[in-house]
Amino acid sequence: MTALFLSDVHLRDADSIKTRLVIRFLQEVASRFQRIYLLGDFFDVWPGTTAYLVRSFRPVISVLRRLVEEGHDIHYFEGNHDFRLGEFFSSTMGIKVFPESSSETWEGKRIYLAHGDLGNPRDLGYRALRYILRQNLVHLAIRSIPQEFVFKVGLKASTLSQKYSRPIKRSDASVRHIYRLTAENIFAEGYDMVIMGHTHIPDDVTSMVGGRSCRYINLGDWVKHFTYLEFDGTQFYTRTHPIKNS
Repeated sequence: MTALFLSDVHLRDADSIKTRLVIRFLQEVASRFQRIYLLGDFFDVWPGTTAYLVRSFRPVISVLRRLVEEGHDIHYFEGNHDFRLGEFFSSTMGIKVFPESSSETWEGKRIYLAHGDLGNPRDLGYRALRYILRQNLVHLAIRSIPQEFVFKVGLKASTLSQKYSRPIKRSDASVRHIYRLTAENIFAEGYDMVIMGHTHIPDDVTSMVGGRSCRYINLGDWVKHFTYLEFDGTQFYTRTHPIKNS
């Protein structure tokens, strides 16, 4: 069994150069693997599936649908930018959707998979916001608003969040330290490997826990680093987007 993992692509439209590159990547690279894992924030704004979003991202949706039809097993872990994917992705598209974390066992190794937005246990403000945004009443209210307006507001909010949070963001080293500690706690629960995204900071570290060799991998992003992960049936390899400059 082979697999490809990527996260934090943050697609904002259907026809930009970046979107065309992502579509080409899915067609030419991801299609070589039996399983494809999207670990959240594949879309920059997707607060619940609507007809407007499906129409707006039709070229991307079509490629994902085609991959499923060709026999690829797609696993989509919801992120903090794309959640409440709903029946369209699971039933109509045939994609396995995970609102939270999940685990798998490969070759006797337990693997923990998640987007990673809950990786910092001290970020209580975000946890509260995350809870609120996923409530049914909130989404009923959102659906009463024209969906194009909701999408445009979401794009502006995402841009402003990135712009104004930069000065107070922790250093890469600090973020890596926080997430490595989180991974250590997960290893203590019996997992042998942790794969997450969210931080936009690639990381790959191996440590000994209870006599076991455990590995934590952060997938990075497709905003700055263009990294992803491959599993060839035996080993995991971090790669860089092969068509980044084409």
